[in-house]
Amino acid sequence: MARIRTIKPSLWGDEKFARLSRDARLLYIGLVSMADDDGRFLASPSAVIGYVYPNDDNVTAGKVKRWMAELTANGLVTAYEADGIRYGAHMNYRKHQRISHPQPSPLPCPQGVLL
Repeated sequence: MARIRTIKPSLWGDEKFARLSRDARLLYIGLVSMADDDGRFLASPSAVIGYVYPNDDNVTAGKVKRWMAELTANGLVTAYEADGIRYGAHMNYRKHQRISHPQPSPLPCPQGVLL
């Protein structure tokens, strides 16, 4: 199912976003597009590389892990595991994305985290 996601102009001046490296900022924007209607996404490096960087031969699992660590350290996403699978979720996703026909997420919700 096609999803339309928006990046608000105010994101570029956001303090948390501004602290990120350029590569982590690009990853964040890619993850906005990758996320389901509840802001959740598969966060394994291979899933992220396949979705966000399908044409970039120089993006490695190690780089994705470093950039994801920046995103989590700055409170933009949360990373979690369920049944041995890595997931991620955007913080305050519904505050920033207007979903016209929301579909329930097939991915598990992170425990103890308010999104």
